[in-house]
Amino acid sequence: MNGSEHISVSLTLEDEFVLTRIKNAAHELKGKDRDQYLWNRIVRLVCRERAFKYVVDELGVCVDPNIGVFDELESEEE
Repeated sequence: MNGSEHISVSLTLEDEFVLTRIKNAAHELKGKDRDQYLWNRIVRLVCRERAFKYVVDELGVCVDPNIGVFDELESEEE
């Protein structure tokens, strides 16, 4: 939270790439075909997220989504 009861979320480069691919593919479609394509992609993304969470829970792994990949590198340089 950023103090105003709103969540601040940023996308990774991979997230932006995936969303750009989806947007470009959807742009070429019209009407019902576009709706069907977008719902199909949304369902796949949601199912993948749920599957990931299920496997992590089953393995008993604690994953912090706020982990900074380069945090250690920055602290070593100082």
